[in-house]
Parts: sequence; structure tokens; C-alpha cells
Amino acid sequence: MGARFRAGAAPGGSVSDNAARRPVRAPALLALALLSGAAALVYQVVWLRWFQLLFGSTAYAASATLCAFFTGLALGAALFGRVTPRWSRPLALYGLLELGAAAASVLVPLALRLYEPLYATLYGTLAERRDTFVAVKYGLALLAMLPASTLLGGTLPPLVAAFVRDARELGRHGNLLYTVNLLGAALGSALCAFWLIEAVGVPAAWGVALVLSLVAAAAALALAGGARVPATAPAPTPAARSAPVGALVVAFVSGFGTLALEVLLVHALAQTIDSSVYSFGAVLVVVLLALAAGAALVAATAHRVAAERLLVLALLAEAVLLLALPFVLVSGTDGLHRYVPGGLVSGLLLAASFGGPALLVGALVLPLTFRMAAGGAVGPRVGGLLAANTVGGILGSLLAGFVLLDRFGLWPSLALLGLGYGTTALAVPGSGRARLVRGAVVAAAALAVGAGPADPRALPLVALGAGERLVAVAEGAHGVVSVLESGGGERRIKVDNHYSLGGSRARVAQERAGHLPLLLHAAPQRVVFVGAATGGTAAAAVVHPVEQIALVELVPEVQELAARHFGFATRHVHRDPRTRLVVEDGRNHLRATRERYDVVVADLFVPWRPGAGSLYAREHFAAVRERLAPGGVFCQWIPLYQFRLDEFEMLVATFLDVFPEATLWRGDFFARRPAAALVGVRDSPLLPQAISERAARLATRGVEDRWVVDPEGLWMLYVGPLGPLRGSLAGVPRNTDDRPRFEFLAGRSRAEEWETFVREDWPAFVARVMRPPGAPDPALAGRPPEGPHRGALMARASLEAVQGRRAAFEATSRRIRRQVPAHLLEPPDPTVADAWPR
Repeated sequence: MGARFRAGAAPGGSVSDNAARRPVRAPALLALALLSGAAALVYQVVWLRWFQLLFGSTAYAASATLCAFFTGLALGAALFGRVTPRWSRPLALYGLLELGAAAASVLVPLALRLYEPLYATLYGTLAERRDTFVAVKYGLALLAMLPASTLLGGTLPPLVAAFVRDARELGRHGNLLYTVNLLGAALGSALCAFWLIEAVGVPAAWGVALVLSLVAAAAALALAGGARVPATAPAPTPAARSAPVGALVVAFVSGFGTLALEVLLVHALAQTIDSSVYSFGAVLVVVLLALAAGAALVAATAHRVAAERLLVLALLAEAVLLLALPFVLVSGTDGLHRYVPGGLVSGLLLAASFGGPALLVGALVLPLTFRMAAGGAVGPRVGGLLAANTVGGILGSLLAGFVLLDRFGLWPSLALLGLGYGTTALAVPGSGRARLVRGAVVAAAALAVGAGPADPRALPLVALGAGERLVAVAEGAHGVVSVLESGGGERRIKVDNHYSLGGSRARVAQERAGHLPLLLHAAPQRVVFVGAATGGTAAAAVVHPVEQIALVELVPEVQELAARHFGFATRHVHRDPRTRLVVEDGRNHLRATRERYDVVVADLFVPWRPGAGSLYAREHFAAVRERLAPGGVFCQWIPLYQFRLDEFEMLVATFLDVFPEATLWRGDFFARRPAAALVGVRDSPLLPQAISERAARLATRGVEDRWVVDPEGLWMLYVGPLGPLRGSLAGVPRNTDDRPRFEFLAGRSRAEEWETFVREDWPAFVARVMRPPGAPDPALAGRPPEGPHRGALMARASLEAVQGRRAAFEATSRRIRRQVPAHLLEPPDPTVADAWPR
């Protein structure tokens, strides 16, 4: 390709930059394509994040928002593809579109601000009608993003028209530009996922996208000699304007297959890699890089292999790869027993290793349509192909996420997608013999897979531990949910093969996490449990005289399986007449509902999971405070064994911004897997004497846990007031919606750092919080002074036992025997400590 391009009239009547009589360097246009792709992906990531905060983190809300964005892209590609031939300087049109997209992007945050008061009304009316509510969310997102996304979707057709000097070279030069555009998209995605949002925040990331668009617009207008009114060139004939029907069909299939594969691949990899902001972003980056590599490969082979022949080979190869992918992934991860932490490098390697081949071969399909459409008007043909591809992508993502997974399951869905590619190969024109050969290849591959050990219907979805059996499994848009049973009838529930939501073995500790906040309130009537999971924590509310128990859980299959298989361990809380089941993102529910609660209990959230960071944000804590009734109590439980010091201090500092009189409580005295709670109150102070009296009354309701029914045991769980630490935490960064630092910190943390925290940093933090003997407690005036120090001794004994420090453990045990009442120490209680004082 030459270094300079000056366009002449392209075949079919398209008009290019020749009218400007100004040379344009190819590297400059490629740079514009790079900037354009990067800007579009940064816009997408930022907007989807904003709408996620408004609509919630459910798969349905995310799909509604993404489809709204794609709808604009498809409309823009089709519309401005047709407009491009009327411009004597398509590069000027491109510049104006980038400029318009930057201006229209301002409408998105303005619309979100207008939606805020409206959304609460919609939630109260439509929350129980999921399909209707999802459609409304799609409409709202479409209304906000349509102007900007339509303009963004229209940028590539005029840019390709400016770059391709000979329409017969669309397959070569057009794919070269498309390759660079995709590389820009991968760059923008990687910037957001791995660095930009953490470094500068979400609004500033949006600002970066604006700058990229404005730079691209200014450069394009300068190269084009300024914007120019539409030329009065003869309109191309319909045949020259439109892409061939066959190419449009193939483009549609390519979009459908690519987005469906991306959805299914994310679910497949989630069975072996721990999901985080990094692993999720890694999959998107690998998809975009594969698409770029496919376009580059087609561009490089433009004059060597016929497009139809390469298309057939690609479709057949994709069919074989997808049919085999479930078996490859299961066998390559030792039957899904191999666990991979969800970091950046591991995410990239896993996505590239298992998904790379299928993604790369599938990426050949759309660029081949460029070659099949060569020779006509560049703008309309590229626009039509991109529009068909995007519409296919919308349908592919929807059907894969909400139909295939639900009706057929993960592994059969991948195989069905492969059969879809094979069927498309049969439809490509060719001789009868050629089609017979293609059919034989697809049939042989399907037979080989279906009749052997690779049969996707027989492959495991869940890795069973020793002595475990699979009780039930359900698949849906949020993942694979399973119920496992081990010896003795103990059960646990998992999501995506490794994310445990709790089990019946820990029923006493889970109930304790519910009893504690209920005892801190004077007379709770309406309580809500966020992240209800099996219902183990909410089970505590069954024995309290409350009027309503709301169980909020993001994954609908979890509520269903918990109700069916965990009632024996949860006091049948799901069937209690006072219980209301809410399938929703907990943050979204508390922000949008008009109800007020006396007690809000947020269960243990894995800090690095996508979406969990927003549950630790200042805006969420403020929304919880707003939803508390007078005298209300908020209890946020924390899995200390999954934290490191900087994450924990950020969480505490953020919590104190909203609840300045917060207190810190233990859930146990464990050294290996300790849990703690941040407790905030809306207005009324906690009254120690009343708390002790309520604890004593709880013993008459069939509760036997000594650490909540015995006041002396209950006060051993108390650590101290957090308010006095506000000064020392003043310089700690906060976690907010605009600066979501927490999810990135958590995504980088590792097991050895968690161990350091629970063994060294957590005890040191407790020492900072506990009041010295005799010192007043600003949060709980008059509480028994010895309780926190007794609890600290119990925790120290556990730590010394775990570390194998026998002499220290014996010495601490003697102190415990002297200071802790004997009735709390006998018999030993394995639900609260790793080791028992001797």
C-alpha cells in the first residue's frame, strides 16, 4: 500500500477525497482509526458502568444497556453508510461525526441525572414484572445513548471510504483499516479494565474518550481541508450501493456467533477462573485482539485465497472447534478441578488458550464479507455489513445469555453454536459435491463428539470433592448454581464451581451473623438481608418478633435452590409467611425502594467479584442510611480472610464517612477464616443494658448459641468504637462510584497477603480500636468493660494454635481460664474458634 492516498471516483459512483485535491497519508488515517476505536470502547465501558449503578448489576440490566448501545451502532452504520457517497470529502463527514459523538455523549450523564428520581417510581411499579422492567430499562438506555452511539456507529463507513482508493480493494485495504480500528478498541478496553478508571476515575475516563474523539475530529477535518456541504454527485445505483445479500447474511452470522461465543466463553471460563474486574476485562481484550488478528489475516491473503473458499474453511473449522471446546476446556482443567486466581495475566492466558483458536477462526468471517462486497460503493456497503453484523451480535448475546443457557445448558450451547456455523457453511454457494463434502465434515465432527467422551451432555459442570454428590444444578444468565452434599447430609451451594455461598455446616455461625444486628436494635419490625444466599443468616430473623423479612439475592437460581434444599438448616425462612423474596442487585434495591427498614444486614461479599466493589462504596452506604427507619441499624459483614490492610482501611474509612459513630464487632474468634462486622446506626445510640436484656430473652426462643444468648458471651464479640480512628484514617483513599478503587485493589490481592492481614494486621487493628481498661466508650457508654479484651484473648489463642506456638497458646489459655466465665468455655465450641483453651 502506498504512503499517500488521493481518491478518485470509486466504481459504482462513490465519491472520495479526490475532490479535495489534497493528499492524505495512509498512516494518518490509520491513526484516526486507532483513536476512533479506543474512544468508542472507553465510551462503552464508562456508560455501561454508569447504567449499572442506576439499573443494578443483574445480567438482565447489563444486557438491556449493552443492547441499547449496539442498537445505536447498527443504526449509525446503516444510516451514515448510505450518506457517505453524497460527501465529496468523506473524511470531513467522519470528523463531524466524531465531533457530534463527543457533543452527544454529554447527554448520557444528563439523562442519568434525570432518570434518578424517575427510577424509584419505576422500581416500585415494575420490580415484580422482570420482563417489562428490562424492556423499560432498554428504552431508557436507548433514549440516553442513541444520539451518541448512532454517531459513533457511523464513523467507520466514511473513514473506510476515505482510506480505500479503489473499491475493488475493500477486502484488503478496508480490512487493514478495520484491523487498526479493532486494535484501538482493544487498547481502549484494556485501558479502562486495567488502569484508567482506577487511576483517574470514571468521569475522567469519560473525559479521555471526549479528548480522543475531539483529537480525531480535529485531525480529520484538517486532513480533509475543513467540513464541506454535501456534494451533488450522482447517486450510486442501488446495486452499487447495497452489499450483496449473501455478504449481509454472513455478516449477520458473524455478529451472532462472535457475541454468542463471547457470552458462553465468559461462562465457561468462570468455571475454572475466579471472576474479577481483571479476568472479565481480559476476556473482552482477547476477543477484540482475535477480531483484529482475523481482519489482518484476511487483508494479508486478499489476493491469494478466494473469499468464498476461505469462508467455507473458516465456517467448517469454527464448527469443529466449538463442538470440541467443551471437552477441551473440561479435560484441560482436570475435570474443572483446576482453580485459577482471577488476575490479569491468568485471565489473558486462560482466555487466549481455550478461547483463542475459536475466536480467531470466527474472526475471519466478517472481514471476508468485505472482500465479498468489494467493487461497489464503499460507504454504503461497509455500513450495511457493519449494521447486519451488529444486529446479529445483539441477537447472539441475548439468545446465548437468556435462552441457550437456560434451555440447553453451557456445554450443549457451545456445541449448538458450532452446529450453527456448520449449517452456515452448507448454505454458502458451491457445487453439489462441495456441499456434500461440507455436510460430511460437519456430520463427522458432530458424530465424533456426540458418540464419545466429548459428548457435551455428559461433561461435568461441577467439580465434586471427595465424598460429595451433586444434589441439584441450575444454569442461567448469572452462572452455574449447584447444591452439593457431603457425608452426614451437610450441604453447600456454589456459583460457577468455586464461589461458595455458604452451607449447612456453618449454620450456627451464619445465624449468629443475623442475631447480632437484630439484638442491637430496640424492636426490629422490618429487616432486610442483602446477599441472602442459602438463607443461613436470615434464619435468625425467624425466631425474632419481626413483621417482615426481605431476602435480597442477585442470582434467581440461588433463591430457588436454597428454598428447596436448605430449609432444614435455615428454619425454612424462605417459606416463612413474613418473608418476601427479592431477586435483585442489593444495592439497586436499597437505592430504589421506598420502604424503610429497621435493620439492614449485608452478608459476606467476595471483594474482588465484579460488582462487589459498588457494595463497599460511599454512595451505597449513604443509600442504606437513607433507607433506615429512625433508630435503624446497618450491619456490614466482612470476610477478613479475603482482605489485605489497605483494602480494609479503605472500607472502614469509607464507612465512617457515612456512619461516624460506627462500631466494630467480631463474628467469631477464628484465626484462619475470621469474620467481622461494621455496624452503623442512623440516629439513636446503642444502649448496652437493653442489648444485654434482649440477648438473655433470646435464650427462651430455642437459640442455643452462647455467644448471642449470654450477655457475657455477646460482649466478647464487641471490639470497640471506630470513630476515634477517623483522624488516623483521614489520608486513606475512599471508595466511591466515581473513584472505584476497591475492586481494582481486591482484584490484585493474593492469598499470602490475606494471610498476613489475618495473622498480623487484623490483630494490630483490633488493638487500635479497643478502649484501654477503664476508658469511656463514646459509642456504647456503660457496656461491660472486660468483654472486648476477653474476646481478644480468645482470638490470640486461636492464632497461636494455628501458628504452632504451643508455649504461647498454653500461657494464653491459662489467662482465658482466669478471665472468661467457665460456663462460656465448656463444652468447647468449634463454631467460634480454631482451637479451644486448655
